[in-house]
Amino acid sequence: MGNSLCTCKCCCPCCPKEPSLNYKSGFHKSIYNYVSRTPQDLNLKKGDFLEVLVETDHWLYVRRHPAKGERSKTLAEEQGYVPKDFVKPWDSVEAELWYFENVKTRIEAKRCLLRPENNEGAFLIWKSEENNHYYLSVRNGPHVRHYRIKQAELEKQFFLVHQTTFKTLSELVQFYSENEGQLCAKLNDPCVKLDQPAPPLSFYAKWEIERSLLTKIKKLGSGEFAEVWQGRWNNTTDVAIKEFKVSSPNIKTEIEIMKELCHKRLLKLYGVCTIDKPIWIITELMKNGSLKKFLISHKEQQDLEFPLLMDFAVQITEGMIYLENKIVHRDLRADNILLTDMQSCKIADFGLAELSLTGNQRSSSDMKVPVKWMAPEIFENKCYTSKSDVWSFGILLTEIVTYGDDPYPGQDKITCIRAVQRGQRMERPPGCPEALYDIMLLCWRSKPEERPTFTELKEKLMALIQEPVSELE
Repeated sequence: MGNSLCTCKCCCPCCPKEPSLNYKSGFHKSIYNYVSRTPQDLNLKKGDFLEVLVETDHWLYVRRHPAKGERSKTLAEEQGYVPKDFVKPWDSVEAELWYFENVKTRIEAKRCLLRPENNEGAFLIWKSEENNHYYLSVRNGPHVRHYRIKQAELEKQFFLVHQTTFKTLSELVQFYSENEGQLCAKLNDPCVKLDQPAPPLSFYAKWEIERSLLTKIKKLGSGEFAEVWQGRWNNTTDVAIKEFKVSSPNIKTEIEIMKELCHKRLLKLYGVCTIDKPIWIITELMKNGSLKKFLISHKEQQDLEFPLLMDFAVQITEGMIYLENKIVHRDLRADNILLTDMQSCKIADFGLAELSLTGNQRSSSDMKVPVKWMAPEIFENKCYTSKSDVWSFGILLTEIVTYGDDPYPGQDKITCIRAVQRGQRMERPPGCPEALYDIMLLCWRSKPEERPTFTELKEKLMALIQEPVSELE
């Protein structure tokens, strides 16, 4: 990131990487608040009216136009860099605060709306990845109702009932905000958006970060080889700092793998500090901790609906579909799944991960490994593959359905290994539906090639989630 932060407020020709010019017509609107991280950034409030001047891979250089009645500032005060993912074209549906671009299924919409910050009538609109239709989801007490928004193709109109049609989704929302109609409740406030995209730390970010710009605040956890800290970058941005206690060739592998990964279900790498010791890996901060911790916190009341539990599993398969045949994770368990504020899953901890190159995987004899999550072929010193991760995922399913219980209860590691090698499998956990246990058994087939892919697992898990649609006539 260079030795110091640039302090200019222009298009930054003095910075290490000058942005390529790509002037855009039209205006954009901010859909998130954004607090500037560097002197070149521009503070944003939801709904700000922005003119795009320059575009880079992850950032836009914009001019903010004051709202009606707002005091006009100097040109320099109104210009700066903002994350590209924080703004959308002004007249697009994606710019609406009630539109959730990342929601693709009814169970995801339900998870968002059941957040305690939402009240009766909270709502969102989303587009299904299954049929490409828009849906309106509305909170109704402890429940969520889903309504398919129909479209008349010739007239390009939207409607819930044939007698009441609208030219735009905005008009539909406005009408049902004033008239309950046949909905379960009148539309109130849009669903809260607690999660934000995680752009690079700054528009000129490089992988190697200046250590002096980082501050450790609170230790979050400690393992045999590393500690994890909550930290701050440039005194503006929350980050997680993974500090390695000892040097190891595995650290370089972990860093190189994380540099290549980019998916909403994977923990995002911000940068590294490798010039001096100790080596640090800097990632986005997940304040809600691990899925394991979350499940255990609900164990006494067991108040999570089965579809919501399965939603966690589905999210993990989405991340693993991205990794499948690229990376073998080798440590897939609930402790290594982190949760966002909206309880979205992110796969983390790539300390044992390897590229999926046949015959090139590290053996398990030279490192501490999660034995009870390991596939039987590993005990025979065979290579890890994505099918080994499938086995681990089956074990992870038992953690989810038991609210965080460790696998193979009452068995030590040696007993567990011998039982698995004899072909024995974990018994169906208490309260686990037969259909889910059948999926687990598919993951635990002795021959790796007979285990399902993560795409197939996602389809099977989605079939277990019953979230009906209310059709209005």
